[in-house]
Amino acid sequence: MSTIDYSTLSHSQLVQMLKEIPVEIKKREKVAKRDLIRKIEQLAEESGFSLDEVMATTSKPSTKKAAPKYANPENTEQTWTGRGRKPHWVLDALETGKTLEDLAI
Repeated sequence: MSTIDYSTLSHSQLVQMLKEIPVEIKKREKVAKRDLIRKIEQLAEESGFSLDEVMATTSKPSTKKAAPKYANPENTEQTWTGRGRKPHWVLDALETGKTLEDLAI
């Protein structure tokens, strides 16, 4: 794969190459990305769109936050919708013998 015989290079030449290679890779990536953007823009134009129109993301419809169904009797500011993991205060109440119906709002 490689046409360079590294055994013929001096230590300082190898170190210099190590410094230059990452810089060259970044330059080439930048050029490749710029070329790709041009190709995508051209393809979008041929399809009758601008690149901005193609790249615009459609937002998901906003979901309404579920109303709380349960409240901590010791601190009514602590609520739970009944979705997801049970909060610690719910687990503690269930351990003491209460039911979810006892915590219902």
